[in-house]
Amino acid sequence: MIPLHRTQFPNSKAELAEAMDEALRRYVRKTGPLVTIHARVFPYLDEININFDGAELDGSLPSLAKPVGETKPACEAAAVTISGRHISLRGAPLNLQLSARDLVFDQGRDDQGQALLLVKSIRTGHFVLSVAQMDLEKAIREMAVREAARHGIVIEETRLSLRARGPRSLAADVRLRARKFLFRTHIDISGQVNIDDQFNARVSNLKCRAEGTIGSIACGALQPHLQRLEGQSFPLMSFPLVEIKLRDVRITVADAIEITADFGSAD
Repeated sequence: MIPLHRTQFPNSKAELAEAMDEALRRYVRKTGPLVTIHARVFPYLDEININFDGAELDGSLPSLAKPVGETKPACEAAAVTISGRHISLRGAPLNLQLSARDLVFDQGRDDQGQALLLVKSIRTGHFVLSVAQMDLEKAIREMAVREAARHGIVIEETRLSLRARGPRSLAADVRLRARKFLFRTHIDISGQVNIDDQFNARVSNLKCRAEGTIGSIACGALQPHLQRLEGQSFPLMSFPLVEIKLRDVRITVADAIEITADFGSAD
């Protein structure tokens, strides 16, 4: 679903591309066009291409508005592709690719009378999200350094260890070497991420362990952040009003962590 932030629904491929582009730029920073639409006859689209390559995403996705009243057919697309190579999500570098075939869209309105583009059905889709372990480790280190500095603690070293615990589960361990004045300690943070049938990644079992006074201070500083994350779910994809069936999902861990999924509308 994409809120188009206009009262009139687009009636050409150019207007639709412009509306989608403007809507996405509220949450994405990137030069150049975001949305390209190929179509010989509107509203039957050959392809919608969304290009996030090199973009910065702030991660603050909007609350999803629900359509008010009846919806009606908007357009169809033979293919939708999303490319997100070398994007930055709150400072964390990652890559994502999505391709979907035979999509049907409806149009609706939110409670403010603004037009909504709604996904009604998807025949089949493929999604890949990946991040290099070294890049993720660097992002974790930068965050830890900022938080620790507020308490006069220096983070000297960061080590990240990831392992797949099943096709939909990932365990993570982070070891930090910290120093305050002449005293050093190791801080161990562990947690788990599970992916459910609705493409929600749920964080659980977050723990912080350390020894000594420095370790206690560090874990105390991190605890509020861990508590906020514990039990939270983050949508990897969201298609309101569509019953999405997760047909297959795989998590692989090597030099990069990769989540691959096949999906489509429920039969």
